[in-house]
Amino acid sequence: MNLMKMMNLYKKNFFNAVLVFSALALVISGCSDGVNSGAGNTNAKSSVEKVLVETVTPTLKNFAKELKVVGTVEPLQWVDILPLESGQVSQVLVDLGDSVEKGELLVVLVNPIITREVQALRVEAEAASKQLARIKEAISSAPGLISAADLDEAEATSARASVALSAGEDRLMFLEVRAPISGVVSARNVHPGAVVENGLTSPSQVPMLKIVQCADVRIRLPYPERDMRFISEGANIELHFPDLDRSISTKVSRVAASIDAKSRTVDVMVDLDVNDCSIRPGIYVEGALMGGSKDSIMSLPAGVRFIENGLPFASAVIDGVVKKLPLTIHAEDKEHIAFSSDGTGFSTEFIITGRNLVSEGEAVKTSLRK
Repeated sequence: MNLMKMMNLYKKNFFNAVLVFSALALVISGCSDGVNSGAGNTNAKSSVEKVLVETVTPTLKNFAKELKVVGTVEPLQWVDILPLESGQVSQVLVDLGDSVEKGELLVVLVNPIITREVQALRVEAEAASKQLARIKEAISSAPGLISAADLDEAEATSARASVALSAGEDRLMFLEVRAPISGVVSARNVHPGAVVENGLTSPSQVPMLKIVQCADVRIRLPYPERDMRFISEGANIELHFPDLDRSISTKVSRVAASIDAKSRTVDVMVDLDVNDCSIRPGIYVEGALMGGSKDSIMSLPAGVRFIENGLPFASAVIDGVVKKLPLTIHAEDKEHIAFSSDGTGFSTEFIITGRNLVSEGEAVKTSLRK
């Protein structure tokens, strides 16, 4: 009986073991099928077609853009006043901001040495003149009494004395400093009692006064070198003075013939007549010039450009492969950019749609936008 029970128990356990083994076999088989299925998916993915991107090619286009820079207002004429004679300042008749006319008396100097020298020259000139008059009177009353040589010498002496007196009086006149141009006093560096040197012999001294001509001013606008092709003499330009809430439409007067090597800019100048001196030298000014390219230049839709580290790039498809190209932007408007890039031409295809779906070096298919 016990033997019979043991046989039945053995059979039951063997049957359970077979069931467990079969289940394990099924699980292992399923995993194997899963792996094989995954491999099949990978192979399927690798056989997927290349990404399709939309491309455009460059075209020729004329550009017009607003070129806006900050400039400076300069006087068209200005002068530093230095004395033409040494002396002590007796009077300063003008101050900062005063308007002066050409020839107006500005500063009075005194120089006792020059004054005494001129007085002596006057005495000498008067004596020489009287001596010459007496000789001429004697010759007319008694011909032959005085030789021609004596007359010539008296005439020469009188002429030399007259010239010396004229030079002395010029020096005396230089003690009155007058305005060489009309304008406004923009600097004053002397006061009564100060001693000044002759500006011809001491040109490095501080000027007594500075006069600027505010009725005629020059606007100097430093435009970038890259904008040169858009700028020409006579072009329309808008000048805006924010502090005066004033704008002036005028034309470019002249364009500098050279480029500043340090700033890589070219000076554009506008000359203005401002009779009321309302636009004073040094005031803040903005210049907006509508520039237009004289010739058609290679362009692309603005959408092809993207920025990395502050620099412009575009993705192009070259020999079926995506390549990132640096761009040099020459001009732009709302829809297009004028550019240049090494190794590109009018047949180069640039990605306009789908750029974010691909990466550099990836092979792609292209659809050229019509």
